[in-house]
Amino acid sequence: MSGLGFNNLDNWPAVGTLNSIRIWDIGVTWRDIHQGVDVYDWSRLDSVVDQIQGMGAQATYVVGATPQWLAKYPDQCCYAAWLGPGSNSMPSDIDEFNKFIWNLSTRYAGRIAAYEIWNEPQLKDFLYPYEDSEVNALAKMTERAYSTIKSCDGGALVMAASVLPRESSGGMSKASKYLDAIQAKGWNVDGFTTHIYPNIDEGVDSWGSMLSDAKNSIAAMSPPTSMLWVTETNYNLLGPVIPEEAAGALVNGTYAYAAGEGVSVIMWYGWDTTANLGGLNINEGTTAWTEIQSHHV
Repeated sequence: MSGLGFNNLDNWPAVGTLNSIRIWDIGVTWRDIHQGVDVYDWSRLDSVVDQIQGMGAQATYVVGATPQWLAKYPDQCCYAAWLGPGSNSMPSDIDEFNKFIWNLSTRYAGRIAAYEIWNEPQLKDFLYPYEDSEVNALAKMTERAYSTIKSCDGGALVMAASVLPRESSGGMSKASKYLDAIQAKGWNVDGFTTHIYPNIDEGVDSWGSMLSDAKNSIAAMSPPTSMLWVTETNYNLLGPVIPEEAAGALVNGTYAYAAGEGVSVIMWYGWDTTANLGGLNINEGTTAWTEIQSHHV
């Protein structure tokens, strides 16, 4: 299955060319919506979900970015600038978090197909400090979210937060702290997610090695599910734009490695992002987009 991540609401591709769209950095995070106790603004997410449904795709919503008013550490360092203070903190009140989850999964029952509980906790931009107390809090949030989502929308999938096999992100040895925490809670997930970004100028062999590392590390813990999705990926991120003549082999080689590991979902990041992020040029008429569409099944 082919999927994409977007970072704006403009210039989306034609209907029917994607299986799934990951909803993350387009102004609809938890902190964007949950503006106070029992105060929610769903208007933008309503528009996003409508747009995804109009494309005939499935939506995966990332639950992440704590509202500053609800953050345990509202003024700590290291948060992602585009998210703001407190976003990389666990909440001070898990019951208030659970109220958001109830409202979210009730409102979008049958419309959001999967929920990914948090984004890249290995990175301080999204979880800080990365210590037992905070990772265990994320595991508790996942446990509560799983129970609540299933009660509101039994058909929705609940996916674990994305693990990062790249060495510069701590690799699977750092990811193990998070995986240990959700294992201790009883694996309250339907599947796992990973983000794979080879280093600049590395190709599909590096991509395949990272995928194997993530899959094997998770499998070694004997969870009750082997489902693994790649919910973000690209090449040369924050580096040079990939030449058109090289793009096809990278895209098709990626799908070949994924198929060999039994991974059926790949979500590319992102649509029309080369001006800021480099990497594959995924846009109307490009080689990368043509090849991604060919894997729409």
